[in-house]
Amino acid sequence: MRKTHRHRQFKILLADILLLYATLFLALVVRNGELPSLFGITTHVRHFTLIFVGWILVFYTAGLYRIDRPFDDAAFARRLATSVLVSGLGSAVYFYLIPESPIEPKTVIVIFTLLYAVLFWGWRYSYGRIRRGSFQRVGVGFIGFSDDVRTVVDELAVRPYLGYDARFVFDDKLSSRESGALLPVRKPSEIRGVVDDTDSDLLVIADESAISAEARAELFGLLDLRVRFFRLPDFYEMILRRIPIGAINEAWFLENVDLKSKRGYEVAKRAIDLVLSILALLVTAPLWPLFALAIKLGSPGPVFFTQTRVGRFGVPFRIFKFRTMRTDRNDQSPTAVGDARITPFGGFMRSTRIDEIPQVLNILRGEMSFIGPRPERPDIAEELAKAIPYYRQRHLVKPGISGWDQVSGEYHSPSIEDTYKKLQYDLYYLKNMSLFVDLSIFFKTIMTVLQREGR
Repeated sequence: MRKTHRHRQFKILLADILLLYATLFLALVVRNGELPSLFGITTHVRHFTLIFVGWILVFYTAGLYRIDRPFDDAAFARRLATSVLVSGLGSAVYFYLIPESPIEPKTVIVIFTLLYAVLFWGWRYSYGRIRRGSFQRVGVGFIGFSDDVRTVVDELAVRPYLGYDARFVFDDKLSSRESGALLPVRKPSEIRGVVDDTDSDLLVIADESAISAEARAELFGLLDLRVRFFRLPDFYEMILRRIPIGAINEAWFLENVDLKSKRGYEVAKRAIDLVLSILALLVTAPLWPLFALAIKLGSPGPVFFTQTRVGRFGVPFRIFKFRTMRTDRNDQSPTAVGDARITPFGGFMRSTRIDEIPQVLNILRGEMSFIGPRPERPDIAEELAKAIPYYRQRHLVKPGISGWDQVSGEYHSPSIEDTYKKLQYDLYYLKNMSLFVDLSIFFKTIMTVLQREGR
């Protein structure tokens, strides 16, 4: 399922790249009023190829390649408009920095930017409408019912642009009230007929151990209908980009978590962490005295906030941050919405992630990484481990400044309910961690910072 997601993203990216070059050719035709010469094409392509890399990075950072969001709504149009504006200005800056360029790009950039904005929106809008169209939709049936199945069904209902329709559920103990809008199927002998009548192409098995021998035989007999079968954790992961804790067991970890195979990735990641943390320290060091002064003027107390956190494999360490809260009458309880302990400048530092900068020291010491699950306090971690299954497994990964959970668009407190969902994101990262995923988190973090969504 993860490959399907990546495959769709790759096809969309390839179409965007082809459209970039086609639009450049069209812009040259409009600019000159005739077909450009071979020399003119190759000269422009050489320079614009570098620019196009920047365009793709801007689009990716803006979330224009997230297929879990619609391509045909107003929010996408706004992100596109902002991205095109930023990319167009960046293109102008590129040629300003290279004045000896043999081409006159000003008019071409304007024409290209306007044309690409229109053509890009047109093809993405069309793609989005096609995905919503009935002939492109995939009918989904569920074998077994649970809270996780209900969560997936609800998500599919509010995200029709994903192209999946939940159509029936087989469970011999399910009531019509529980099944909601899904067609309830209670007899194994009815499965084949329902699959055919509802045109269901994909069956999601919620609990293999609960399938009776008769139901298993019926499912096996569906192979001639070219029905695809998936386990609930795999389908849930594709739709929600997190792991359903209630639908996995120890066997899931044995099948999906292989730290030995990640050794090369970890070496490369550590090298990147060292280089980036040294650069970050050199670039930001001149600003530290200014931050210190602003913190001191905001409220009395130390400049830095330090606290013990749980690191990889459960090893505790001291985390460093710029202090954002008042020290007087501070019981060190977790931060809440509108927390009065946060100083005005502290609120600014949190929303811009400036308070996280001192953690580059933790990265240099090897206690943290730029990307990974957020580290928790030992006392809170211990309580959460007692209440939530597999919580300790998140410590198989080195903690980070930003992670998959932090860029999910939701704020999760240390409460049991929030941590349960946060752990779902952490387990997704544990299973899928790679340099590509880390790069994706990096760009999503940039958008989070620009949108001032920190707390």
